[in-house]
Amino acid sequence: MRPRILAEGEAELLEAALWYEDRREGLGMQFYESILDTCEAIGKNPARFPKYEGTPQKRDVRRALVNRFPFVVIFEIRQDEILILAVAHTSRDSGYWQNR
Repeated sequence: MRPRILAEGEAELLEAALWYEDRREGLGMQFYESILDTCEAIGKNPARFPKYEGTPQKRDVRRALVNRFPFVVIFEIRQDEILILAVAHTSRDSGYWQNR
């Protein structure tokens, strides 16, 4: 199943990709591709990723670390879809995305 990304998560992804691209040409695209690879892995087997601690039990929210970059993809497994809630830097305050 292919995950669907919320607009807020898409905005975070694009902002980070542009930031990396400003640092070094081509790095933004590498970051973007790493996120896509992570999302593909989530779509293939979402249950293999650890649950995100601190979320209500009625929600199945999980996190997937991104290779090479200090980011995590936070997603929710729903009955009929996988929803990407956030593309967050690992040093960002946790839980900022919980109202999504």
